[in-house]
Amino acid sequence: MEGLTSPILTVEQAVERSSFFEIPSFINPQPAGDILKGMDEADQKIMSAEIRLGSQYHFCLETQTAMAVPEEDNCMVVYSSTQCPETAHQNLAKCLGLPEHNIRVITRRVGGGFGGKALKAMTVATACALAAYKLRRPVRIYNNRKTDMLTAGGRHPMKITYSVGFKNDGKVTALHLDILINGGMDADVSPMIPNDLVGALKKYDWGALSFDVKVCKTNQSSRTAMSPPGEVQGTYIAEAVIENVASHLKMDVDSVRSRNLHSFESLCCFYKGCAGEPEELTLPSLWDKVAQSSGYYRRTETIKEFNQVNKWHKRGISRIPLVHKVSVRATPGKVSILSDGSVSVEVGGIELGQGLWTKAKRMAAFGLSSIRCEGSSDLLRKVRVVQTDSLSLTQGGWTAGSTTSESSCAAVKLCCDVLVERLIPLKERLEQQMGPVTWETLISMAGMHSVNLSASCYFVPDFDAMNYLIYGAAVSEYR
Repeated sequence: MEGLTSPILTVEQAVERSSFFEIPSFINPQPAGDILKGMDEADQKIMSAEIRLGSQYHFCLETQTAMAVPEEDNCMVVYSSTQCPETAHQNLAKCLGLPEHNIRVITRRVGGGFGGKALKAMTVATACALAAYKLRRPVRIYNNRKTDMLTAGGRHPMKITYSVGFKNDGKVTALHLDILINGGMDADVSPMIPNDLVGALKKYDWGALSFDVKVCKTNQSSRTAMSPPGEVQGTYIAEAVIENVASHLKMDVDSVRSRNLHSFESLCCFYKGCAGEPEELTLPSLWDKVAQSSGYYRRTETIKEFNQVNKWHKRGISRIPLVHKVSVRATPGKVSILSDGSVSVEVGGIELGQGLWTKAKRMAAFGLSSIRCEGSSDLLRKVRVVQTDSLSLTQGGWTAGSTTSESSCAAVKLCCDVLVERLIPLKERLEQQMGPVTWETLISMAGMHSVNLSASCYFVPDFDAMNYLIYGAAVSEYR
């Protein structure tokens, strides 16, 4: 047809036609060090090396699914398998043209998410709600496996071109990267990927690090979050660079990795604002500990001997470090004590199989047990975590980033502290009148004395503690 341009199918074509998604300035990753000085200090350089990374698709046991049920007063209840009921709630209200108090999104649990049940769950939930709204009857949608795979989006493919300078002893002095990310036809979470990617890339002390990251808009299906989004690619790139340097110098790659681990000074340069205190840098000790506990050096020698006498069958072993920046978000919680002494807990996070509900349940039992009345030590069996309801508990946010369990438990603890503060004076009065008090008696009397037995709290992390680093190291062997 006239007037139609040819589709953009590759990142190279996107660059030629300047087809990019904008990266918001507040999540744009920042370089570290002086790249020109680092390159000048290098004894050797590898210029314009290329890495290409393909996509990867979600394969959740439960496909995308939703059920919408119209209710009285022009309201709609949507049961959605989603990692972010609050965002689904907002989008459904916009789509149906209804105020948000007419929408309720309920999520009992998610049968596998890994990022794929975040924004990609919206289309199924919205289509389901729209059909139910028009037909005025319940509608259920669930994708078959083929449709689910076609619409999954998957991990972001990338093209990386890098130049690296390094000393003869393997210490890298400078690394520059040109990264092209294929975001597909819609932004989805693509603008967030560069920040996560570079965060993982910074796990080594590169001396100086600079980059030019472009998120390309193409005529392919939009990519989405896939756990951990951006960090898998960033880690792969970092290890590919290290292995290329080791190969170029004909050095053992493990010694090059060890040579480029962070000191506290370099950590502060690469992870500004979240490096913490010097004693919190546990990576060097973890690095040595995992080598000792795994028998790394002994196994390395065994593998070398095996490879020398086997021409076709080879083995390998590697020791890999990890530096991960954790970001804690504000999260709501609600704890209610019923008349029989049982406890209902609501949290903003979604149970994805990560054990969030188990942790929240234990936190509620722990928090309420500080009342120390008879039977309070057996509170765990009295606690139940109920489904997430976007109208009952607002500002739930996203279940993502590996911190939702942590912040949900903090919110539950705040609720328990409020309830304990309300119950302690009554408990002390009752003990003066009748001696030791059981948990059931305390709650029964609290109801008679009009004590509020429900508490809602919103956990907001301290600004200085919102971001921090965690470290890891692992040994893997290929046979």
